Amino acid sequence: MTNVCLDCGKCCLETEMILSQEDVKRIINNFEGEIEQEDFCNISSDGFLQLRNNDHHCYFFDTLTKTCIIYDTRPQGCKFYPLIYNMKEDKCVLDEDCPKPSVFYPNINERKKTCLEIIKFLKNQLKINF
Repeated sequence: MTNVCLDCGKCCLETEMILSQEDVKRIINNFEGEIEQEDFCNISSDGFLQLRNNDHHCYFFDTLTKTCIIYDTRPQGCKFYPLIYNMKEDKCVLDEDCPKPSVFYPNINERKKTCLEIIKFLKNQLKINF
C-alpha cells in the first residue's frame, strides 16, 4: 500500500469490490492453490463475484498493520481506487469514502485516462454494457 494508505485502510472496510475471473485466478495463484475462490469471494446480488468481508473488512486486510496482504496481486478495482465508476451517474468519480483521493489522481488528464481503463475493464472483464 502507498504510504498515504498506511494509516487508513477505509477502502478495505465493508468492501463491495467486484472481481473478475482474472482477479480470482491471480489471487489463487498467489497462494499457490492453498486458497479457494469460496474462501475470499461470494456472489453479489447482481450476480458478480465480490470480495468477501470478514468482521466488516476485506478478507485480505490485516487490521493490525492496516495493510493488504495481497497488495501486489490485488484486484484490478483496488488498483483503480479511489477512482470508481458510478453506474447511477454514468461517470467516473473519486470515491467520497477515501479521505485523500487527490493524492492518487492529482490531475484531470490522469483521471480521464484511468477512467477509460476502468470502462474497458468493466466491458471486457466483467461484461458490463453501458
